[in-house]
Amino acid sequence: MQTSNIIVLAGLMVGFATGCTDFIEQPTPAQSLPSDAAFSDVPGLRTALVGAYDAVQDADFGAAGLAMNSSILSDNAEWRGSFPSYVEMYERQLTASNTEVTGFWEHAYEAINQANLVIRGVETIDDPNLTDDVAAQLRGEALFVRAMAHFELVRTYGLPYSESSSTNLGVPIMLSPTSTSGEITFPARNTVQEVYDAVISDLSAAQDLLDSEYEYGFASSTAATALLADVYFQQRNYEMAASLAGDVINAAGFDLTDVPQQPFFSEGSSEEIFAVVSTVQDNPGVNGSLATFHHVNGRGGDIVVNEDLLENGYEMIITEEMYDEAAGDSVVDLRAAVLTSNGIFNVEKYEDFANNADDLIYIRLATYYLMRAEALVRLNGINEESLELLNTIRNRSLRVVDEEGAATMNEDLFSYEEDDFDSAEELIDAIVLERRVELAFEPNRLNDLKRLMRDVRGLPYNSPKLVFPIPQRDLDANDQLVQNPEY
Repeated sequence: MQTSNIIVLAGLMVGFATGCTDFIEQPTPAQSLPSDAAFSDVPGLRTALVGAYDAVQDADFGAAGLAMNSSILSDNAEWRGSFPSYVEMYERQLTASNTEVTGFWEHAYEAINQANLVIRGVETIDDPNLTDDVAAQLRGEALFVRAMAHFELVRTYGLPYSESSSTNLGVPIMLSPTSTSGEITFPARNTVQEVYDAVISDLSAAQDLLDSEYEYGFASSTAATALLADVYFQQRNYEMAASLAGDVINAAGFDLTDVPQQPFFSEGSSEEIFAVVSTVQDNPGVNGSLATFHHVNGRGGDIVVNEDLLENGYEMIITEEMYDEAAGDSVVDLRAAVLTSNGIFNVEKYEDFANNADDLIYIRLATYYLMRAEALVRLNGINEESLELLNTIRNRSLRVVDEEGAATMNEDLFSYEEDDFDSAEELIDAIVLERRVELAFEPNRLNDLKRLMRDVRGLPYNSPKLVFPIPQRDLDANDQLVQNPEY
């Protein structure tokens, strides 16, 4: 994936390795405006906010990196491409000069700085058009972007959340903007706990500020609630995760689609809560497209389904008893319909290889059915609601196909009952399996394995080799930064 030559001014010398004059050269209209013009009125703040979303949309970060990095480092994918940066990642031999390592950091902090500029602008500009409602929306969206970027940074460059998070190093927290060279600072890394606390604070505020109605590609209060649920889930705070996931499930305006492929093939669907949008006019390019790396008609499948995901994922969803009860009819999982076997299994969840314009659906409703189901079992043991939530996701995906090729749902066949499990742990395993298949090749698997404290392709979940190194150019520019162990 190609990285930008732009040096990003992110309120510190993180991602700022050359002369200070370089910060003026920026990739979006919002960022090319002089600061006194860009942040002096409401239209300028709105344009600056678009700049924050645009930074999230960079290929190394939100447009593709979040999903690809999780798949390549975890146990879902096999990397068959030639890009050296991803070869290093797949082989767990990352270096501090790796372009994915540098690009992710750079554009995440670029998004944070743009968000901080908007937040400061809301507090300081004198514009009669800045009503309370407008100010709340601008601030809320900026807080969401800032929280999202900090959350993904700490999960990528810091060790997993644990009892040691109050001492383990995370990433620098940036709450003040940089618009001139005089505002550059050289911060040290905050602890993992401090970063999580900052993310929770931002998302809690965003919940109250934002409108609940989803505008395609922009943050809403439901998106803030959902991301906050993810944060607590990653912390293993299952009580809060269950409660917030329930709020997301019950939020107005969102519904599961009829089939699991639909959110990806019909972007902006009722299941989508927040997406990093790519369009024909504004996309990450051929070397940053999700379809380029996944689809058989892209590069032929750089990222393919590995044997473990086949044998211990897709093939485990339907039990032998279910096959037997189908009485000779075929049983299929529609989620496997986005895999094309060509000797290898290509992923066709991302299919717009012609335009490089697949969205990365960062938050979608099905995730929270399975999150609440798992959290409730951990809190209360085997229970009816968890089974109902799990079965809802299963029955959307599983079909019986008769001899004439007609596919039908069969809830009696595919639904689990309490008697199917001897313990709460067995039900949790079934939910985790469903998460693995339902969310495959989205930005989830690696962080799920870390949360579950399970080995990742032969490495312990907390291995430093599953954490990105701090980029070398930032270490060179800021002597307050400390490199991660084993790099």
